[in-house]
Amino acid sequence: MASFMVLMFFQLCAFAIPPSALKGRVAGIDNLPLQGVSVSVGGTTSGTLTDENGMYSLPLPANAKTVEFSLVGYTTIKRAIGESGEMNVTLELSARSLEDVTVTGYTTYNRSKSASAATTVTRDKINQVPMTIDQVLQGRVPGLVVASGSGQPGQNAKVTLRGVNTIEGNTNVLYVMDGIPIENGYFQNINPSDIETITVLKDASAKALYGSRGSNGVIVITTKKGRSGKVQFDYNSQYGFSKQTSPRFEMMNAAEHLQFEEEIGLETGATAGPGWTYSKKNPTYATRTPEVQQRYDYILDSLSRVNTDWRKFFFQTGKFMEQQISASGGNENVRFYSSLNYYDQEGIAVRSKMQRMTLKNNIDFTANRLTANINLTLGYSASSFIEAEGGSSGNNPLSAVYYGLPYEYPYFPNDTLVHSGNTGRFPVMDSREGSNALERLLNTSNKSNQFKGVLSSSLGYTIIKGLVAKTRMGIDFRQSLDEAFVNPDSYSGTRVATGRKGSFGEASRRNFTFISTSGLTYNKIIADDHDLEVSALYEYTSSRYKSFGYTGYGIEGRLPETPAGITVGASTIPALSGGRTSNALASYIGLARYTFKNKYTLNASYRYDGSSTLPATNRWHGFSSVGVSWDAKKENFLADVDVISALRVRTSYGSTASPFSGNFDYIATFASTTYGGLQGLRPTAPGNPDFDWEYTKEFNAGFDLNLLQNRIRIITDVYEKNTSNLFFDRPLSITSGFSSSRINAGSVQNKGIEFDLQVDVIRNQNLTWTIGGNYAYNKNEVTDLGGAESFEIGYTGIIEVGKPLGTHYAPKWAGVDPATGNPQYYTKDGSITTTYNAAALSVSEFGSYNPAVTGGFNTSLQWKGLSVNALLVFVDQVYRYNNEDYYNENPSFKTSNQSTRMLYDRWKKPGDNAILARIGAPRSYSSRDIYDASYMRLRNVNIGYNIPVSILAKVKGIRGIRVFVQGENLYTWTSWRGFDPENGNEYNRFSYPSPRTYTAGLNVNF
Repeated sequence: MASFMVLMFFQLCAFAIPPSALKGRVAGIDNLPLQGVSVSVGGTTSGTLTDENGMYSLPLPANAKTVEFSLVGYTTIKRAIGESGEMNVTLELSARSLEDVTVTGYTTYNRSKSASAATTVTRDKINQVPMTIDQVLQGRVPGLVVASGSGQPGQNAKVTLRGVNTIEGNTNVLYVMDGIPIENGYFQNINPSDIETITVLKDASAKALYGSRGSNGVIVITTKKGRSGKVQFDYNSQYGFSKQTSPRFEMMNAAEHLQFEEEIGLETGATAGPGWTYSKKNPTYATRTPEVQQRYDYILDSLSRVNTDWRKFFFQTGKFMEQQISASGGNENVRFYSSLNYYDQEGIAVRSKMQRMTLKNNIDFTANRLTANINLTLGYSASSFIEAEGGSSGNNPLSAVYYGLPYEYPYFPNDTLVHSGNTGRFPVMDSREGSNALERLLNTSNKSNQFKGVLSSSLGYTIIKGLVAKTRMGIDFRQSLDEAFVNPDSYSGTRVATGRKGSFGEASRRNFTFISTSGLTYNKIIADDHDLEVSALYEYTSSRYKSFGYTGYGIEGRLPETPAGITVGASTIPALSGGRTSNALASYIGLARYTFKNKYTLNASYRYDGSSTLPATNRWHGFSSVGVSWDAKKENFLADVDVISALRVRTSYGSTASPFSGNFDYIATFASTTYGGLQGLRPTAPGNPDFDWEYTKEFNAGFDLNLLQNRIRIITDVYEKNTSNLFFDRPLSITSGFSSSRINAGSVQNKGIEFDLQVDVIRNQNLTWTIGGNYAYNKNEVTDLGGAESFEIGYTGIIEVGKPLGTHYAPKWAGVDPATGNPQYYTKDGSITTTYNAAALSVSEFGSYNPAVTGGFNTSLQWKGLSVNALLVFVDQVYRYNNEDYYNENPSFKTSNQSTRMLYDRWKKPGDNAILARIGAPRSYSSRDIYDASYMRLRNVNIGYNIPVSILAKVKGIRGIRVFVQGENLYTWTSWRGFDPENGNEYNRFSYPSPRTYTAGLNVNF
C-alpha cells in the first residue's frame, strides 16, 4: 500500500495541474514596492496592476503559459508560469523604456495606450552638451526644425514644428517644464544636465490639451528625480575651446585690392584708393618728378606688404568650462535630487561671453494616500554681447572684419589705435572701417544680467481607490537687467549725438507668470477588459510684464559704467522708456482614456479657454481632440509572429489655436504727444473689435513597428494641418490716420510625412552598435488670403495663394551681357532687358527660407567601457537672400574690401562671359542674390570611456569614472557662400556664426 501511494505521488507530480491564480510582489532593485506595474498573461487580455505595496493577484486562464511584468521606466520581463501560485519579481530601470512613455504635462501614458504622435529625447543625448536646451534637439526629432539664429553664447534657437502656421503671428512652440509652461526664448539659465527627458508633442491628440497655446507644438521637459536608496553624489567637469568656421567667400588681400583699385581707375577714371592714385598706369604718374614717382612706388610696395588679417583683432579662441556637483537619494517616503552648476563660455567674437550659475532641487514625498513634490530651478547669468549683430553697418564687428581694407593696420607704431578721429592728413585714402569698428568694440559694452526662477509643486490625495484629487501650482519668474555704455573719452564717445560725450543706459525687464491647476482623476479597471481613466481640471494662468529703461549722456570719464557719471543739462536730457502689461487665461479641461482588452485605446480631450487678450465677443473658445490606437501585436494572429516585436497603429484629429505675440492687439491704443506746446494724446492703432485667434485643425495617422526582438524600430507619421483666421496687417488709406490695421483673413496648409528608423546592428553582452536616421518632409501652402491673391512682405518676401510661406520675390536675373558688361533681367514677356524696373520685370519665386526637408543621422557604438556617438543633421530645399554677397560684390562699396570674385570674375572687356557685371553698372537686388542654403552638418561626436569596475573596486567610495571628449559643429557640407547656412532668417547679413567647439570632460560617481 505504501508503495502504491508513493507511485501515485510521483505520477501527480509528473502531471501537475497549473495554478488557477497567481499572486506576488513586484519591487525595484532597491527592494521597494512598485505600484502600478502591469501584470498580464501572455497571448491573452487578462491583466491587473500592482497596488501601493507592490502586491498583485491575477486569475489565470486554462491555457496560460507566461506572465509579463511592465512599468514605464523599467525593463519589461516575461516569466514562465510554473506550479507555484506565487511569483515575486524585481524590475530594473531602463533608459530605453523611457522612450515608450508619452508625457504630456497633464498625463503620463504608456505609448501603447496613447494615440499621440510624440518623440522623446533621453538624458544621454541632452546632458553635458554645451548648448541651450532647444539647440540640443536639432536633428533628433522628425518634423522639428531647429535653426541657431546666433552663435553668441547663451543665445536661443528658432524652433518650428511641422511648418509655419502664420503670416505675422506667433510661431513659437510652447515649453512646459515639470508641468509649468515657461517663457520662450530665455533658456540660458536652464541647465541641460538637470534634464531627464524632453518630449515633443506633435499632433492634436496631445497639443489640444493646451488649447489656445498648442497650435505651434508643445515641448515637455521633465527634470531629474531622486530614487530611493543610499545617497549618491556625481561630479561632472568639462573644459574646451571654440574656433571660428570659415565662410565660403574669399576676400581680397592687399595686393589684390590695390590691383582692383587700379583696374577701377583704368575702366572708369574714378579714384577708388591708393592702388590707382599711385599707379604707374595713372596718367598723372607721368607728370610727377622722379622723386615723387619713387615715393609713389614705395607707398604701393609698402601697402602691398601689410596684409592685415582683421580676424585676429575681432575673433578669438573662445574658452569653455563647466563644473557640476549633484546628489540624489531618499527612501520610500522622501526622495530628492539636487545640483549646483557653474558654466563659463567665451564666444569666438571678442567681448562675447556668458557665465551661468544654476541651482536645482527636486523633492518627492509619499505618505500613505498623499503624494507631493516640489521642483525648484534657480539660475543667474551674466552675458556680454557684440553690437549690431546681423547688420551691415560698421558697428557690427562681424561685417567690419571683412570690410576692413587689408593694407590698413589698426595701430600706430606707438600702439595707439587708429581711427577716423586721429588719422590726420595721410598720403593715402583712408577707409578705416576696420579700425573704426575695432575702436568702438573696445570702448563700448553691451551686457545683460538675468535671474530666472521656475517653481512647480503638486499635491495628490487618494480619496478612494482609483479616485485622486490633484492640485498643482507653478511660478515662472525672470528679471533681466540690460546695460549699454559708450566711453566718453573715446572717438565713439564723441560720435554720440546727444552731448558728444558718451552714454550710459540701463533697462530692467520683469516677467512673472503664475499658474494653478486643480481637479480630479479617476482610474479603474473593470472586469479585467475595461481600463478607464478620466480627469476634470480647472486651470488659471496670470502673466505680468514690466519694463523700465533710461539712457543718460554727458558721461564723466572718471565714473564709467555707472549712472553716477551721467550729466543732466539742457543738451543732455536722459531718454526714458518703459511699459507694463498683464493678461490672464482661464481653462476648463476634460481628459479621458479608455482601453479595451489592453489592445484598443481611445484618447479624448476638451478644453474651454477664456483669454483677456481677445475682445469680449471672441473671448471663450473650445478645443477638442480624439485619437484611437491599436496594439496589434497583442492580437492572436500576431502574438506568435516572432519577427514582429511590437506593432501599434494610431490616428487622431483635433483643434488648437495660436497664442498672440501681443496682449491687446484688438484695442485702439494711444500715446502722448505735444502740439503747439501743449501735451495731449494721439491714436497709434485703430484696434479691431472682431479680432480672434488663429485656429488649426489637424489630422495625424501613424504606426510604431519593432522587428526582430526590438532590434529594428520604425516610427512613421503622416499629417495635415489647416490653419484659418490668419492675422496680418492690412494697409489702410493714409487719410485714415493709420498705415495699417490688424485683421483676421486667409488660411495656410501644412502636410507632410515623418519617418524615424533605429537599428541595433550588433547587440550582445559586450558590444552594441546602433545606427539610425530620421526624415521629415513638409509641404507648406497658402490656400486663401481673404480675397487677395498676393502681397509683398519683409525684405524679399511675397505671400501668394498657392505658394509656401517664406517665398522669395525678386526680379529674374538673366546674367551679364557679354558685349557691354551690363546686368540683364527677364521681362514679363520673356525677353531680356538691361533696364532695371521691378514693376516691369518678370518676378520669380525662388523657394522658401522655411525648409521643406529636415532630418538627421545618428550612430552609437558601445564596446565594454568604450562608447562612440555621432550625429549628423541636414536641411534641404531651403533658400535665403545672401545679403553678404550684396555688400561684398558691390561697386558702390569699392572703397571697402570686396570678394575676390570682384577681381577675377568681373566683366572687363567685350566677349567676357563673366559672373559679375562691369564696375560702372548699378548693383540691384535680383534673383542672383537668392542662394540654396541646404546643408549637412556633423553636429556632434562624443567618445567616452568608463573605467573598469575591477579597477574602481580598489578605490573605496567611487562607483564609477567616465572620461570623454566631444566636438560640436565639426564640419558642414553646403554650397552656401555666406557665414552660416543654419541661420533661419529670411536673409543672411553678417550674423554671428555657429562656432566649432571641442571639449574634454570627466564624470565621477560617488
